[in-house]
Amino acid sequence: MGKVDPETGNIIPKENRTPPKEEYVKDYGSIAVLDKVQDDLGLFEDLKACFPDIAEKIMAAAISQCLEATPFSDIEYIIDGSTIAELYKLRGNLSSAAMSELSKELGQRLSSMDHFFTQRVKRSVDGKLILDLTSVSSYSDMKGYSEWGHNRDGEDLRQTGIALVTDGRGIPMVFSMLPGSIADSTVLESTVEYLEDLGCSGRFVMDRGFENAHNVNSLLQRNVLFTMPSNIREEPIKKLLTRAASDMKSSEAFRFHEGNTYKVAEYEVGVVSVDGKDEYIVEVPRNHKDSAAIDSRFATSRKFRAFVVFDPKKASNDLDAVMEMVSDIELKYENTKPRDPAKVYSKLPAFVRRYVDYSVDEEGFMHIERKQNSFTFADNRAGYFVMFASEGTTWEQMMSSYDVRDWVEKAFDVYKTDLDGSRSRTGNPDSARGRLFIKFIAMIMRIEVQNILRDHDKETLRTKNRKDSVNGKTVDELFRTLSTVSAIGFKGNWRLSHISKGAREAFRLFGLDEPKSGRISLS
Repeated sequence: MGKVDPETGNIIPKENRTPPKEEYVKDYGSIAVLDKVQDDLGLFEDLKACFPDIAEKIMAAAISQCLEATPFSDIEYIIDGSTIAELYKLRGNLSSAAMSELSKELGQRLSSMDHFFTQRVKRSVDGKLILDLTSVSSYSDMKGYSEWGHNRDGEDLRQTGIALVTDGRGIPMVFSMLPGSIADSTVLESTVEYLEDLGCSGRFVMDRGFENAHNVNSLLQRNVLFTMPSNIREEPIKKLLTRAASDMKSSEAFRFHEGNTYKVAEYEVGVVSVDGKDEYIVEVPRNHKDSAAIDSRFATSRKFRAFVVFDPKKASNDLDAVMEMVSDIELKYENTKPRDPAKVYSKLPAFVRRYVDYSVDEEGFMHIERKQNSFTFADNRAGYFVMFASEGTTWEQMMSSYDVRDWVEKAFDVYKTDLDGSRSRTGNPDSARGRLFIKFIAMIMRIEVQNILRDHDKETLRTKNRKDSVNGKTVDELFRTLSTVSAIGFKGNWRLSHISKGAREAFRLFGLDEPKSGRISLS
């Protein structure tokens, strides 16, 4: 107990010579918000149902990747600097070796993944399915999954295809890893079958890589609702553009969507089989020499809607792009005297050569000449695009469903590569699939945060409420604000740091009680 003071007779306690416990500072704010986001989405609940023995590790790794898309070997450092381990009662650490083992094990559990995808599909309620095909570059062939071919990122690397399906708010529901050389047009049928097996039903929204008559006919045969842009390569679709120029003169052609004005002409298009090949068909004027035969075939064809759209802002941007490119070439090469003008011209991009030619005068000076027909075509086509959709689709349904694709592509770009710019080096397809699954979970949370921020900005503009400190923030800016809320302490003895106004407002936005400085439980 101590010793007796000879003067007072009181007991003097023994001095405590044990040094004070080491205190740590950990990110609390970002983790609390992401935990609320995943809880609202039912993510951890679904992970526990499908991966009961490793759900905590998956969730911890995914939150780490959502905060910062580091190489997987650095995930342990993000977790060590945050309250992730305490929140999810993580046993052990997620070192580089542990992450390699987790990724491989996770990638081998295909049935559990399908079960998880089915759970996510059941939680979707808006009836929209946005199908996107992207790719990730790799240094390895991954036993055939990573192949040479057209690299979407313009890199001299093999690539692996990723089919990604989201709901109407851009929240990912399903992904599938595909050999990198598979073209978009050959993926659609097998992907639709796979999604139907998982219980997916609704409107498929795709990019123009999926558009061809065979794919459209396949969707019509299956009675699948769809929206996709046209490549405008087939002659019947080009004819619709010519017709639209006249039909858009009506005042009924004007439409308004998301603050922008468009002119629209709607048509019915058919798909017929000619010598075993699917082709588009449209009605033709009666004075056309084969009108009777063509219209008869059209009457018996499977039908869908084509929206020919003119966007005045896009028209200006399209022509600006052409003129900027041509002007640069004129400034660089006009009245110059290169040693080999033909070689200089041949090295210009094909898109540039479409609009300019060249000549050489008697003194050997090179002159850039604009191609009249190409400029006329660009002027006539500027601002136009064509959208395909299943029968019964309205203008608003078509436009609103396609808007979501931009959100998905921007969010997915974050996870196609690590922040240090490296590409996948794993040679094991199971490990690659497991890593993609963890990034897939991270992307679900990140897009939901992005949606909440976007909705908050829209609501502020609509109601003209006073802006708060969260308005206008990106996802990363929000995380930086939240990271100022730290948990300080050790083991079960934690307290919160000072809470800024911005952090308090962010907590409120995500439906959390405002945090208060002082003692807190992390369990």
